[in-house]
Amino acid sequence: MRACHLTSMRLATVVATLAIASASPAVAQLPSASPAAFGLAGNFTAMARGYEAVAWNAANLAMPGRPFFSIGLGIAGGNAGLDPVDVKMLSEFSGKIVDNATKLEWLDKARLAGSQNGRLDGGVTPLALSVGPVGLHVGSSAYMNMALSPDAWRAYLFGNEGANGQPEPIDMTGTSLRAAGFTTGAMSFALPLPLTLTGNLVPNEHFAIGLTGKYVVGHGLIVATDLGSNIGTNDVLLRFPIVGPASDADAIAGSGTAADVSLAWSGGPFRIGLLAENVFSSFKWDTTKLAFFPGTGTFTMNGTNGTDFDEVSYNGAPAELREIVAAQAFKPRFAIGAAFNPMNSLTLTAEVKAATGGDEAIVIGPKSHFGVGAEWRLLPILPLRAGVASVTDGWQAGAGAGIRVIGFELGVSGAIRRRGEATESGVMIGVIGIGR
Repeated sequence: MRACHLTSMRLATVVATLAIASASPAVAQLPSASPAAFGLAGNFTAMARGYEAVAWNAANLAMPGRPFFSIGLGIAGGNAGLDPVDVKMLSEFSGKIVDNATKLEWLDKARLAGSQNGRLDGGVTPLALSVGPVGLHVGSSAYMNMALSPDAWRAYLFGNEGANGQPEPIDMTGTSLRAAGFTTGAMSFALPLPLTLTGNLVPNEHFAIGLTGKYVVGHGLIVATDLGSNIGTNDVLLRFPIVGPASDADAIAGSGTAADVSLAWSGGPFRIGLLAENVFSSFKWDTTKLAFFPGTGTFTMNGTNGTDFDEVSYNGAPAELREIVAAQAFKPRFAIGAAFNPMNSLTLTAEVKAATGGDEAIVIGPKSHFGVGAEWRLLPILPLRAGVASVTDGWQAGAGAGIRVIGFELGVSGAIRRRGEATESGVMIGVIGIGR
């Protein structure tokens, strides 16, 4: 097998493959539904009002300043990135042949990181609304996470050519893919609590509790892990078992309920919000809707060839894959946020978040977060937002703006996330927001 050059066409292929078939771990079933939160880099638990509160802190639905009625329509956003060789590095060679020195540098980065990864997560909220202390949110989210072993990445860059220009075996072990999609319907209710519980710390205090019930439908799951594929100089051995939707499966491949509990307090210019997400969650995948695809093959120089990607019962999947599917669950996440208004036109906010669960739990976005943000209403109709945060393996920053006219808001925000040596980027747009 001969070596090959990485041209602009192959660059486009790897970017598309890793951007579409990859993602970062997901924390919540509900998408954010808030361009404001995206622009504040996720520092929003104490600030969420109206329809945004269902996903962020339902207790705020019983706090002063929330609109009696609010609705959000057509809100969408997400993040995508490659790591450790990111899109920026690849784009510098768009339309060019990448020289060997650069490819060796990229290979060294992947070897040091343990793999070349692609991540993508996103969500769409067709409808979110609130009426008084009651909120409703319907949204869909998806994530993908793809990892190429160092040898698999070398094969993409060089073919099976080694550093000395001679063919070398390629071990694909460590290459994996995780992908899933969900739709969640949530309803929240908030209730004011007696002020005596807070001890009357400052004037004009308010205290509330929020409860959110969720029903989650899983539409599909793909779990694939290489168990020893090898590309030799004269033959190829493929061992890439896959668990995915069965051919006769419908759009419901898993389901379950979940519940969140939240608290909100305000006094004077200060606000505090606490969220315990997924304190209860029964979601699991329906393995009768899943199938196993062996993903085996043999190709030799003497013509002994054969592959097996035929669908068989899920029970035939290797124990390693069945254990991953069993671990796919929504685990608890905790957040505490604070907001301060030093003046009517300025709000400062800070937030800490942490998600629980192992590596195979369902998580969208970084598992840990500590950040600050600010919203400055330069004009009543023009809120400007920005925020930064330290997250798992790196940092993120966001910025955005809104235009408010007679109760309507059009919001747009962008974000950059740095994880390890790679940069991920994202955007969120809210087509219509009323009442925030």
